[in-house]
Amino acid sequence: MDYNQKIEEALSIIWEEREKKINDKGAIVKRFLESINEDLSAALLNEGYVLIEKDIVKLSAKGEPRARDIIRRQRLAERLLMDVLEVGRKEVDSSACAIEHILSKEVEESICTLLGHPKECPHGLNIPAGGCCEKAKGLIESIVIPLTRLKVSETGKIVYLLTREHPQLHRLMSFGIVPGARIKLHQIKPSVIIQVEETQVALEEDIAKEIYIKKLT
Repeated sequence: MDYNQKIEEALSIIWEEREKKINDKGAIVKRFLESINEDLSAALLNEGYVLIEKDIVKLSAKGEPRARDIIRRQRLAERLLMDVLEVGRKEVDSSACAIEHILSKEVEESICTLLGHPKECPHGLNIPAGGCCEKAKGLIESIVIPLTRLKVSETGKIVYLLTREHPQLHRLMSFGIVPGARIKLHQIKPSVIIQVEETQVALEEDIAKEIYIKKLT
């Protein structure tokens, strides 16, 4: 891992710790030592990427957008590996870390469009939105789409669900509506009806929109 990669890894650690409401220098340095085998707090400070006040580490105006881009690339790479290439979860983390360092902005946005502008990584963490997400348009067709974009009689494989906090999630899981399950769309209006194995399930439209699938031919 070269110096630039170490800096990017350190910035991603600070972002991840902030998501867990952790920003004290001691805890962050511990993560640096575990992941990079080096305390990069001084280097980040000298580069202008962080501010350290009373042992509290914060991303600076320069560090915030760079950390955001790193996290976005990493989590898009994770989705690509799992959803399209169907790499096992154990191999995803290390492979995604290697890929994130070589993704250009153009490739990153193409991957995001291909995946249907996902909002979460496989671990359920937020993927920062990019310019392509705001436009929601691309030169290539997304292969991971909301269930509601299927046509009647088309089939798909569930890739992920964004209904993690929804009270209906456990009910959906009891019907076999889980990542990896194959479904067939029977009806869109007045309610969305899908078939999972031998069971037909009626879904509210707002729930169906939160189920992302890869269309099968």
